[in-house]
Amino acid sequence: MRSSQRGRRTGLDSVRDAQEVVGMYGDPDTTWGICVELRLAGAVDADLVAHRVADLCAREPHLGTPPVVDRPDDARWATARGEVAAAPYGPRSPLLRLALTEDGTGLLVGAHHGAVDGLGLLAVAGTALGRDLRTKARGIGDRAAPHGFLTSSLLRVGEALVHPPSRFPGVGDPGAAGEDLTAVTRPRVGRGTADLARAVLAAHDESPTRDRRRSVVVIGASRRTTDLPSADRQTAYLRLRVGPDQDHTAVGAAIAGLRPEPDFPETSAKGTGPLLVRLLRNRLGSTAILSNLGLVEGDGVSSLAMYPATSGPRAVAIGLASSGTTTTVSLRTRRRDLDAQEHARLLAAIAERFFD
Repeated sequence: MRSSQRGRRTGLDSVRDAQEVVGMYGDPDTTWGICVELRLAGAVDADLVAHRVADLCAREPHLGTPPVVDRPDDARWATARGEVAAAPYGPRSPLLRLALTEDGTGLLVGAHHGAVDGLGLLAVAGTALGRDLRTKARGIGDRAAPHGFLTSSLLRVGEALVHPPSRFPGVGDPGAAGEDLTAVTRPRVGRGTADLARAVLAAHDESPTRDRRRSVVVIGASRRTTDLPSADRQTAYLRLRVGPDQDHTAVGAAIAGLRPEPDFPETSAKGTGPLLVRLLRNRLGSTAILSNLGLVEGDGVSSLAMYPATSGPRAVAIGLASSGTTTTVSLRTRRRDLDAQEHARLLAAIAERFFD
C-alpha cells in the first residue's frame, strides 16, 4: 500500500479510489474496513461529532461523503461494532463510519483502509472528539523495500505454492456470516509490538493441533515520523517469518531489522488482481495480522481498542493500543473461520501471554 495520498475527488470517485488501493493484492472476500473504539471519561455530543467529521470530509475529499452518527443502545453495541468495522462498502457508501453510545461515552470510528490507515483513523477520531490524539508510536520513515513490486510478487507466489503460512486452528461455522470483535483491557503496561508478536506466536505454537509450517506475522507499520497523525494513509507492511522451533526471544531484533513490503499499484488491473488472489487464496495470507496504535495521549480518553482489517484464509487480526491508564489487546476473526468459543479462547490465550 502506498505511503502517500493521491489527489482524490469526491463522491463515487472517492469510493472507487479507496477500493483500488487494495485492488491489486487485497483479499477480494473482505471489506477492508478498520475500526477504533474509544471509551471516554465524559460524554460527547452526537451533533458536534457529526459536524466536525463533515467539516473534515469537506477539507479532505478523499474521505468521501460525510457519515451519519449511529446511536445504538447498549444491547446493540456489539452489533454496531461489527457493522462499523466490517459492513461492505457500496459505490455510494461513506468511507467513514461513526457510532456513539446512548450516554455519549463510547465512540466507534470506522473507515475503508484504502482511505486511511490505523493512525489516520486515530486522526479522524480526534477530529470527531474535537481534540488532538497524539501517539508515541513511531513509523519506519523512508525505509526502502528490498525488492520492487514485480519481484516481490513472484517471490510471494513461490512462497505461497511451496511454503504456505501456518494457520490458527479452528472449526468455525462455514455457513456463518459476520465477524467477532472483542477486547481485553487491563491497567497500562509498557509493552509493544514485539511483545504482542511473541504472545501471538506462543499462543499459536502451544495449540495442540497446530501444523508444522512456518508462521508469518504481518505487521502494519506507518511511515509517519510525527506524534500527531493526519487523516490519510502512510502505510507500510512488515512480514515476520518464524519457524516452528525458532526462539521467540529474538523476535524484537528480527522486527527491528525488517524491511517493508513494496508499494503496490493502486489498481485492480481490470479485475485481474482479485482473480489471481482468489485462485491462490488458500495459500496466501498470514498466520496473524498485528496493528499497534502505541500510547495514545488525549484528554478524556479512558481506553481504546484497534481492530485491523481481516485478510486471507482463517484471518486473525490483533490490535494493541494504550491510553494513559489502560492497555487493550483486541481480536477480530470471521465466524466462518473461528466460532464464538474458539474466538474467546484465542483472545484469552493471547492476552494471558501478553499481560502476564
